[in-house]
Formats: sequence, C-alpha cells, structure tokens
Amino acid sequence: MAAALLLVVLASCSSGTQTQAEPSPEATGGLNVQVASYDLAVGSQRFMVGLITSEQELVGWGDVDLRFAYLGTREEQVRGEVVSEATGRYLPIPNSSGQGPQAGQGPTVVPGAEGSGVYAAEVDFDRAGFWGVEVTADLDGDVQAGTATFEVFDEHRYPAVGDEAPRTENLTLDSTDVPREAIDSRAGQESGIPDEHLHTTTVASSIAGGKPTLLIVSTPVYCLSRFCGPITDMVAQLAHDYSAAANFIHIEVWRDFDNSVVNEAAAEWVMRDQNIFEPWVFLIDEQGIISHRWDNVATRAEIEPVLQDL
Repeated sequence: MAAALLLVVLASCSSGTQTQAEPSPEATGGLNVQVASYDLAVGSQRFMVGLITSEQELVGWGDVDLRFAYLGTREEQVRGEVVSEATGRYLPIPNSSGQGPQAGQGPTVVPGAEGSGVYAAEVDFDRAGFWGVEVTADLDGDVQAGTATFEVFDEHRYPAVGDEAPRTENLTLDSTDVPREAIDSRAGQESGIPDEHLHTTTVASSIAGGKPTLLIVSTPVYCLSRFCGPITDMVAQLAHDYSAAANFIHIEVWRDFDNSVVNEAAAEWVMRDQNIFEPWVFLIDEQGIISHRWDNVATRAEIEPVLQDL
C-alpha cells in the first residue's frame, strides 16, 4: 500500500486547488473530504478531515485510513507518491439530542440529530508546499475513498505551541460602554451573559497571576460550523470541574456582527489577513507560553487529561 501512487493533480494554485485521484484498489469513490485543520506547518501536529458521502450525509465514528502525498509548490509540481500513512480517529461533537453510536462502532452515516465531528491523526509534515490526502472508510462493508489537497506552511500563522501568548486585554463582565453581546454573543438571546465564570478576567491578568489559562475564542451564535456552541459549553463545564487547576476565559469574536466589527482581543488570536477562523482553544502555562492548542474541534477527552496533569 505504501508504495502505491496517490495520483493527485494540483491545478490552479493561485485561485484554489482541485484534485483527481486513483483510490485504493479495494475502494470505490463516494467520499467528499474536507480538510478541517486551520493552520498546518512543517512538523508534527493534529490533522483533521470531515467526511460527507455523495448523498451529502455526514460520516462519523470508528476509524479511517489516511494516506499523504507531497505534491510540490506553486512553482514546481511533483507526482504525488505516498510518503506517510495514519489512522484517523473520530472526534465527536454531540448536540443536545445525543451522543450517537456506541464507541467501537465503525464508520457510518451519522444523522444530524446525533451531532457531528471530524477524524483526526497526529501527522508529521517534513516540508512546506501542497499535499494531498486520500481517506478510505469502510462504511458497513462498502469501502469508499476520497481525496483533498491542502497547503503546509514553513511556520504557523496563528499562535502555536511554544509561542509566547499575546497579553490580551479582552472584554470582561467589568467592561463598560460595550454591548453585552460583545462579551458573549449569546447575551442577546438569553437573560444576561451566560457562563459568567468565563468572563471575569483578562488573558493578560491571568498570565501575570502565574496560573495556567485555558482560553477559548469562539462566537457561539454566529459560528459557521455547529462546533462553537457545544465546544464553548464543554469549556464552561471544565471550568466548573477544574477551577483550581487553571483560569478559564472565553473571548467572543464579534464586537458588532451586523457591522462586521471584530473584537480586537479576538483578532489577536484568530484573525490573519482579514480572515477569521474559529473556534480555537489554547492552554497557556504559568510562564505565559502556549503549551497546547486545539483548532476547530476540541473535545473533553483531549483537554481533560491535560488539566488533570496540572
């Protein structure tokens, strides 16, 4: 399998990428693959994909196979030979309707009422440029595959593990002359600001106090995905359970959504070149250094062991 070729054609790099692929011999087509990672750079990191069938149904649970090929740069494209493989494990983001199938069940079509999620694996990219991924999933005996291309940069564009955390002066419950929705977008839909314990201090003050900080940057109301609200709720619950281990802070993305005004504090973390990607969760250590980060999808199963170690 590793010696096989992932035949990916990289086209029109300046205006987007398109892929064509010869799937694994045992697989048919049928999977639409969406790379869910926000910020990929040379080195080892979490890589995520979302999967949708040709009937536009979500795929979830179980494990999938990932194969990676280097495709070159904008200036020099290369034939995409497979250079690494990994197993993608499902990270579920449930909604209030339930958790979905039991653990151990293989990949299957997931009704929207059971939530959604992505497949993730730790992957080491050894060079910058364009890469291709082929994803193969056994959907109840029907092996399907799909491909996607993505770009890996020399360095991370967003605050990354090992970086000094921005000393952000975010809005809190004590902030005046700002709409409550600028502190938490849910304030306009509920009585007051929900999860007040996430809005009592600034990142700058928390770092100065020498206590670890778990920071989530999200907009629960205006999020383009369905992830922001459930992930914010999960962090709020962790804050109740682990308040002795760390400070917990939520930064709302939008100061004024209707007029496209972004909170300056959020822009420090999640806005680059006028583009906003969220949600993000960061763990900042006692010295103010980012020790962990989770982009787009963050689960209690990933974060809780880190908090227990604190």
